[in-house]
Amino acid sequence: MPNLFKEKARVLGISESFDPKKPYSYMVGVVMRKDLVFDALFVENPKIGGDDATEKIINGFYSLKRNDVSCIMIDGCILSMYNIVDLFYINRTLNIPVVCIASKEGKDLKESFIKNNQKGKLEAYEKLGPQKRISVEGYEYWIRFSGIDEFEAKHVIKSFIISGRTPEPIRVSKIIARTFMKSLKNLNSETFKRSLDDRI
Repeated sequence: MPNLFKEKARVLGISESFDPKKPYSYMVGVVMRKDLVFDALFVENPKIGGDDATEKIINGFYSLKRNDVSCIMIDGCILSMYNIVDLFYINRTLNIPVVCIASKEGKDLKESFIKNNQKGKLEAYEKLGPQKRISVEGYEYWIRFSGIDEFEAKHVIKSFIISGRTPEPIRVSKIIARTFMKSLKNLNSETFKRSLDDRI
């Protein structure tokens, strides 16, 4: 397993942005060193409300062709309208520690999945287990982790807290994901406008 305590250990930070009116989200992963050098990027498109977030993360990682990532840091375990990440499967498949980080405690979704007869999502959600509340640098987080213990998870988070609560790899990946989404909206808007102009 990669060494989390190396001076220039690298983390893959993953976040997403989505429009609930669209079928797919924009998932972005960035590789960042502890000295904040950003040296790799992937983009995937999980289905909103789907069950492919785990697969997309693994595919994105493999597309990077990297063997120097010490930890995967994900902006929550439940993405784009309940597309649930199986962090334990990711850890087993890639042999890399995984930490899912949230800035607040998540709602209990069991009753919602039961009510809507979503057995697959209920099983995936229950498999996640409870969140662990921790404090790092005066900030509270609710985390789940695999292939790593609480002390190591805190160390990784602390290593990337630079400006505010959000660890830098997640902050950067979120900015890029939002930019992709906004750019596509603008592109679609311009395409539609040109289409109208052509008809006039």
